[in-house]
Amino acid sequence: MIGTIFKNYEFINNIKITSLVLAFLGCSITQTLKAQIPLIAEDEQGSLRVIGKNIINQDCNSGDVIEAVFPISNISTDTIYISQVVPDCVCTHYAFPEKGIPPGEIDTIYLFLMSKNVPPGAFFKRAIVDFNDGSMELIIEGNISVVRPIIKPGKRPIIYKPKQIRVLNSTQKEENSDEKLH
Repeated sequence: MIGTIFKNYEFINNIKITSLVLAFLGCSITQTLKAQIPLIAEDEQGSLRVIGKNIINQDCNSGDVIEAVFPISNISTDTIYISQVVPDCVCTHYAFPEKGIPPGEIDTIYLFLMSKNVPPGAFFKRAIVDFNDGSMELIIEGNISVVRPIIKPGKRPIIYKPKQIRVLNSTQKEENSDEKLH
């Protein structure tokens, strides 16, 4: 009887330790699970396809603007009209072709992540694109860092100037200064 109680106590301690470890790693596990579980299944996407990946991973500093560029292709025989783009956060803005995409043509959807008011650390932002015969999901994820001003005695502080980071859903990246934001 005492041996059984001791084994049960040991088992409960192992569960407690495992749950504590999972709690500490919860953020990264949650981010990984979110990226692996799409909201929209592949067969429900309809006549628009993202050329390349529908997930862009980009790290930035607080205040930067990430411009995610998603080329899309109309694989149907009809003109496809995007009815709406619905981001999951007010920090994500968008631009899409409002006049429709003719058959066989390629156009672009842009997502803009305004990182100024997003808390530092890992982020995961998704937008659902609704069109004639389906929906698709576009994702921006990464990590936001805080850059502190550099202060030296007797000199003016050096303050970080936010950048606009343009990211294509391939391997190309472009960075521009704050001037492009205005």
